[in-house]
Amino acid sequence: MIDYYELAQLVDNLLEISGDSVEALADILDDLDPETRNELLVSDLLNAYQTFYYYFRESPGDLAEERLILHPASELATGILIDEVDDCEVIAAVRESLPIIAISDGDRIVARFTGQNAYREAVRFLEESG
Repeated sequence: MIDYYELAQLVDNLLEISGDSVEALADILDDLDPETRNELLVSDLLNAYQTFYYYFRESPGDLAEERLILHPASELATGILIDEVDDCEVIAAVRESLPIIAISDGDRIVARFTGQNAYREAVRFLEESG
């Protein structure tokens, strides 16, 4: 485990180098050693949108992006509501370095997608079931 102060300095440097571009930040994160990268992706030092973009390499739309920006990446451990489609909630999470998109009917999870294509698969699921 890396010292929090060192992680904070690293993030400052990464954000300066990337010019606050999530695309550039994702490319830089690719080059870090996996342990350091994984610690950053679920820390309070990045926001949840930066982590979402790293894993999926796409924006989830304006409202979801704004919701994710307002949360630290550490909250992805418990899941963050990013969108509501019809009567379904779309929740983004990260567990053990695995990105997850879950679809809930409000009471239970009706679909769960994992991996780098999880967001696209969730969107497709909602389109087909709606």
